[in-house]
Amino acid sequence: MRRGLAGSLVFDAGVLLELLYSTPHGSKIKEGLESETFHGNVSEVSVAELRYVLCRRLGSEEAHIRVKSLLESGYIFVHEDSKLVEYAAEYKCKRRLSLADCFTLALAKKIDAPALFAKREDELVEEMSSEPFDVEVFFLEDL
Repeated sequence: MRRGLAGSLVFDAGVLLELLYSTPHGSKIKEGLESETFHGNVSEVSVAELRYVLCRRLGSEEAHIRVKSLLESGYIFVHEDSKLVEYAAEYKCKRRLSLADCFTLALAKKIDAPALFAKREDELVEEMSSEPFDVEVFFLEDL
């Protein structure tokens, strides 16, 4: 894994999807989690986003089963969103980002850990280009 991907990391929902679908990038994430090279952290908003994406793709019942299995696996620690609202609102106020991405960044700031996103989404890249974030940001597709 690339330098910086050790210790605590904050995953966005896209990273969780890669993990659940066992893509090549998801397999690298799973290896890192199993070897305890790094620890996964997510906000409740990311779990909600994961649920609705899986629901749309696989149906409600299958989404419930997969998310429950992931949460019970011990691979990720889910942080309460109520403790992230202030940071997330500040990002949303100043940046043109999805609310879910703002919560990912807020958690990264709160626990002083890098944020790991699955893909270089245009709005995220544009915001990073105009003004760097106050947290480290990595992308799975760069690994």
